[in-house]
Amino acid sequence: MMSDKIILIDGNSIINRAFYGVPDLTNHEGLHTNAIYGFLNIFLKLINDEDPGYMMVAFDEKAPTFRHKMYEKYKGSRKPMPEELAEQMPVLKDTLHAMGVKTYSQAGIEADDILGTMASISKKAGLSVIVVSGDRDLVQLVDDDITVLLPKTKGGKTEVINYDKQAVIRDFSVTPAQIIDLKGLMGDSSDDIPGVPGVGEKTAVNLLDKYGSVEEVLDKAEEIENKRAKNAILANKELA
Repeated sequence: MMSDKIILIDGNSIINRAFYGVPDLTNHEGLHTNAIYGFLNIFLKLINDEDPGYMMVAFDEKAPTFRHKMYEKYKGSRKPMPEELAEQMPVLKDTLHAMGVKTYSQAGIEADDILGTMASISKKAGLSVIVVSGDRDLVQLVDDDITVLLPKTKGGKTEVINYDKQAVIRDFSVTPAQIIDLKGLMGDSSDDIPGVPGVGEKTAVNLLDKYGSVEEVLDKAEEIENKRAKNAILANKELA
């Protein structure tokens, strides 16, 4: 009987972490292979540990996404993918296809969006969902039927952090649903999403603990009265 569990993998995030976490390797033709090796180690460990009935790997496309149209500077400080990593991407995809693993990407949206959509569809279909990514933003998906795993690779060894609701509250001091509110207030330097001037993580957590959401903060917090500032904060949340 096939397992009712599905694993959804953030391809770009995991291969990127594998690239920086595994020492440089090359084959006899000079092709760099460390990221592929690290990715497949994590991939096979997931199969062994979780025994899923279904799997999918989502990838980003090079084309700008709808978030770049919303905010021109979105991820503007990101450095281009190193050539040593870029040359491994098509080889990894070919390897996954040879293994019978479905991959998906679409211009204009990010792998995160694909994962979030598939997680929702899978949950409605009655499946137990595991999302695998190195991107902490995805813990916003966590609920009773969706778990997020964050692998960390260092020195060729992989450790996996399992996020359920209680783990998210423990590490982020907010609920999974409040993660986007948190980033709407404090911003996110890794994605170049601006935050509210003078509002860091501690202040943002305190505001959400008191008011619950960005919308309630803007409606009730006397310290944020400027209409332009309110619109900017709502736009930040939309990006997040």
